[in-house]
Amino acid sequence: MDLLITHCDLDGISPIILLNLTGRKFIYKSIEIVDIDKVFDELFETDLSVYEHIYITDLTLSEHAYDLIESNNLTNVLVFDHHESHLFAENKSYTTIKTHLGDVQTCGTELFYNYLKGIYEFLDNDKISFYVKQVRELDTYHFTSELPREIDMLVNTYGKTDFIKKMTRRLKSKKETFELSAFEKRFIKIKAEEKERYMQKKEKQMLTYEINNLKCGVCFAESNKSDLGNYLSNKYPELDLIIMIDASSRISYRTSRDDVNVNEFASQFGGGGHPKASGSKFDDTDRESVINNYFKNIKKIDIIKDENV
Repeated sequence: MDLLITHCDLDGISPIILLNLTGRKFIYKSIEIVDIDKVFDELFETDLSVYEHIYITDLTLSEHAYDLIESNNLTNVLVFDHHESHLFAENKSYTTIKTHLGDVQTCGTELFYNYLKGIYEFLDNDKISFYVKQVRELDTYHFTSELPREIDMLVNTYGKTDFIKKMTRRLKSKKETFELSAFEKRFIKIKAEEKERYMQKKEKQMLTYEINNLKCGVCFAESNKSDLGNYLSNKYPELDLIIMIDASSRISYRTSRDDVNVNEFASQFGGGGHPKASGSKFDDTDRESVINNYFKNIKKIDIIKDENV
């Protein structure tokens, strides 16, 4: 039995699909980056020696997480990640931390795929390789077609669990090429039109500020943050970066400029990621601050919440 700990975007859930293809027995945890320390603290209260392998993909581990791994002498851990902020751990014997393969930016899925196909030769085929390429293009935002965006749209459409099942079946099928169904193509066309209206709305709502000597466009965004950030950054090149606040989860940072590193900017706020795409947490303290600044005569109260929610 293996354990996979991974991120929850397309690059995070695709390693689950790849492990499904191997036929190995495993369980997985799909988590947000901000929850890494909490998850690791809970994991190390259990017996991790029961797992033959503990794979960690598309997650930048903290020093605390590495301290737990090494102080407990775990020898069954393998880490695969591509974030620039994770390069501090690239020389550890059990990590594969690379931002590029050759001259091409890589992703967690591709690094994990290269490892797996070295063990399972049947994974080295054109269809699976093509799917991995789409994941990489989406995560690095270097596109040769619209297909990566369309696949990502299906994650939200089906939900992560059903998407994983559908893609596993599709990649296992005898069909030699990876294709979307006619229904998916029709649905994506409708969603693309809806997304265009959404981005125009967010553009109208965008406010501009100077933050730490950088010109920033700021808006509240609940979805499509990568596309929205790229759209706004390209349309307003006079802005150094775009900040998109999702009060339910995190803050995303995007730029299309080569002279701005949003990984460095995000690190000032406890975040990180890539030079052109990064994020930081938006936690309960931040949400309370917004509420307290907006409403007057406010007093916090406690209620007993439903434990089943």
